[in-house]
Amino acid sequence: MGALCLNITNKGPLGQKQPKEPKTKYRKPMPRVSKKRAAYKASPEGAAGRAHMGRVAQLPCLVCGAWPVEVHHEGTPRSDMRCLPLCPQHHRQEYGPGAYHYSKRAFYAEHGTSDELLAKVERLLASRV
Repeated sequence: MGALCLNITNKGPLGQKQPKEPKTKYRKPMPRVSKKRAAYKASPEGAAGRAHMGRVAQLPCLVCGAWPVEVHHEGTPRSDMRCLPLCPQHHRQEYGPGAYHYSKRAFYAEHGTSDELLAKVERLLASRV
């Protein structure tokens, strides 16, 4: 009775999958930080930008005064010197209306223009010195 079971197409059972052959093309991994970004971080401008963002991170939220805050980069092109302290509820999209990333237009209509908010940050930083 050692006959092999065949289906209607006269093929035997499939069995286990065979491992795939590895791809022969070598793909260079992406660098974690681009050369341009690494050069900026090492420059005096990069150090000044990090120091400024650290001072902004110590401020309360511009909208509600809550702390801790997330530092939001403002304007185009992005600059470490143009950033706003916003709590997660006023920064992230998932918190809905009133959050910056939910609707920039509504956020600016309610809280002032980008330049007004940046001026407020500068006043807060000047008062802490």
